[in-house]
Amino acid sequence: METLSIVVPAFNEASRLPNLFRALEDDVDLVGADAGFHVVDIIVVDDGSTDRTPQILEAAKEDSPRFHVIRFDRNRGKGAAVRAGVRAARGTHALVTDADLSTPLSELARLANVLRSGHDVAIGSRGLPSSRIVVHQPVYRELMGKAFNVLLRRLTGLSYRDTQCGFKLFALGKTRVLFDLQRVEGFAFDAELCVNVNRLGLRLAEVPVTWVDNRESKVRLLGSSGRMALDLLLIAWRARRPLERAGVASARVENVYGEREAVTTPTRQVPTLEKDAQPDSRGD
Repeated sequence: METLSIVVPAFNEASRLPNLFRALEDDVDLVGADAGFHVVDIIVVDDGSTDRTPQILEAAKEDSPRFHVIRFDRNRGKGAAVRAGVRAARGTHALVTDADLSTPLSELARLANVLRSGHDVAIGSRGLPSSRIVVHQPVYRELMGKAFNVLLRRLTGLSYRDTQCGFKLFALGKTRVLFDLQRVEGFAFDAELCVNVNRLGLRLAEVPVTWVDNRESKVRLLGSSGRMALDLLLIAWRARRPLERAGVASARVENVYGEREAVTTPTRQVPTLEKDAQPDSRGD
């Protein structure tokens, strides 16, 4: 059976963690088995929280040998937290999910089925006709999301409808390199991953999922949206430059088990992003 690591970025999530732990304790093994996975580790990355998140996570570690915590000493951003968690993952696959479980864990099987059809990355999407939005975001946040996706399509030529949904599944054998290439540490990191999927010639599918809005979002109208727009401009600029890697790209990574290990990526020809490139989107 294939193995699964679950990666959860967390910043000031003290109020949400009890529900997250309850869902993981009650459902994670059954949900994993239904999707064809054995869950080997659950990695929560504390992104420099200033509430009781660190204490709650430390207490939770005592209850499960497969539960691990990475802690940043300052807030670096959701992208940095996801990157650290995935690079420490020991499963053959990694599920990245938000602490509020806006997309329920039961949607994992949908994404797993897509990967087994030949894709390397499956991203949950709120923007497909058969996506099920139980509770919508406030209007201003929906407009922010739509504007971001329009800007992404205009700048990169890709036609993803929703890169920002926090529910993504990666086949790590081919996709660890995405996190070695990742430079964006804020909320726009999802867009960078999707652009680099295209540059590397990997296969990505958007998959319609159920989604329930949580009103305690960390995305702020002014500061976050401005930073995301700037990051997207940088992503688009980098995407038009060739990825030049000779020999083997190697990064030294400290994993959650306190070890230092080399993450290596074999050499391959990497195409530059073409303006008219289209993603493989069979989720709908």
